Amino acid sequence: MKRYLALLLFIGCVGDQNEPQSADVLFEKAQTVASKMKRGINIGNTLEPPEVGDWNNDFVSEYFFDDYLLAGFNTVRVPIRWDKHTLIDPPYTISGTWLDTVQQVVDWGLSKDLFIIINSHHDWWLVNNYDSTQARERFYAIWNQISKKFKNKSPKLLFEIINEPHGMTKENVDELNVDILQIIRRENPQRIVIYGGHSWSNSDHLLQAEVLNDEYIIGYFHSYDPWEFAGKGKGFWGSDYDINQIKTKFKAVANWSERNNTPVIISEFGAIHDCDYNSRMLYYFTYVREAISNGFAFQAWDDGGQFKIYNRNSRTWPEVKDILIYTYPDSPENFKAQYVSDSQAYLTWSLNDSDCSKIVIEKSTNSFPFEKISEVDYGITEYIDNSAATVNSIYRVVSICKDNIRKYSNPFKVTR
Repeated sequence: MKRYLALLLFIGCVGDQNEPQSADVLFEKAQTVASKMKRGINIGNTLEPPEVGDWNNDFVSEYFFDDYLLAGFNTVRVPIRWDKHTLIDPPYTISGTWLDTVQQVVDWGLSKDLFIIINSHHDWWLVNNYDSTQARERFYAIWNQISKKFKNKSPKLLFEIINEPHGMTKENVDELNVDILQIIRRENPQRIVIYGGHSWSNSDHLLQAEVLNDEYIIGYFHSYDPWEFAGKGKGFWGSDYDINQIKTKFKAVANWSERNNTPVIISEFGAIHDCDYNSRMLYYFTYVREAISNGFAFQAWDDGGQFKIYNRNSRTWPEVKDILIYTYPDSPENFKAQYVSDSQAYLTWSLNDSDCSKIVIEKSTNSFPFEKISEVDYGITEYIDNSAATVNSIYRVVSICKDNIRKYSNPFKVTR
């Protein structure tokens, strides 16, 4: 009770008398919003380094959002670090320049009618000093200022409380989620707020978190499982065991979501470029298929480095983008392209029940772009490519379905 009263007094001290959100703005409930978010991407390692540019990425450009939209994404997560732009003593004022900078990025995204997520990311000063009253009050003040700054923005702007608070206990994070939600609700009574569990915010941590009783709440989790493969690039991935591990993980989250009437997103996942190519492509394919199958919107991690998906300067997209946009629960699966000779490759795949008319076989000899080399009737599940230069060529198959929807397999590179 003392902590709760102190929090209310604190909010009153740092708050103002501005009017809350306008009653004529339509804020939809969390289940509806989550169902619309669907496919997304992160602008990682950009606004969360200690200083902009520290982690090999220049500042965000407005054209990023044009390219995200054109690619087919409808959600962009913008990780943000606040401490280097906030006074360390009361009243813990955030630099007006930084707030305006963040607002510019938010406005660029909202102007394209994208869902935009902003959060507190890599604010280790809080995680490492959570027992400090001053550290907590500084974090309260930060969220109070964010809440006021953005309270009149489109409902498509979402707030995420804290990213991966490893070092804080479950009880710490449960307490923080409740406290920050109260602060946000003062100025944003119906804005979607996203929360997760403790540690690295994996699915197990979300399942252990205290459930927040709020109709405008979404849970999140991250997954780079197994880290030895996805984060370190060791070995291969894609056995039946590997795939079933992801299916089991996602099903457990889906059950939790249904039981608690709380929608869920997976706001970070990915595998580094050092991974085995075919394993990495299947990894993304599996994550997207399982996310969509279980009703989770997703935002793939893109840090401009080893997890890079979008080439920011050249404005180009390697093949991972197509996996993120064109993978469906009934996409062609189990796709493989086997070496027969330097001029022949044997392609096989399996199909799910779907309202489709044909299969297009595509090939890339320079990683990108893919070009159509043949098409077969839907139901065919093998093909022999007798063209030259099969070694290191990359293949994929595409189901052409009702309303001309294209459903892609994972790409597969031929090796001897």
